[in-house]
Amino acid sequence: MATYGVHMTTPPPGNLADADTQIADRISNALIIRNVTMQALSEKTGIAYPTLRRSLNGFRSLTIREIGRIAEALNLPARTLMPPELVEAGAQ
Repeated sequence: MATYGVHMTTPPPGNLADADTQIADRISNALIIRNVTMQALSEKTGIAYPTLRRSLNGFRSLTIREIGRIAEALNLPARTLMPPELVEAGAQ
């Protein structure tokens, strides 16, 4: 259901693709580990708080650009936020 260009197709609310769920979980875990709030991440990335909240709660897909901005804000390689199958597909 998702495309892997700049924008991902947003599936119906509460029914995100497995990759989207894994990305949201990885970001949420990184926030906990780094003791960063969703509000602080929103401010640092320029992603509106309601948009970020919907994405991490499973109601919206993140774009590739948003994932990159989040990774940069958390000082992580973007690939660590991606499911392994997407990282492997991108390496080919």
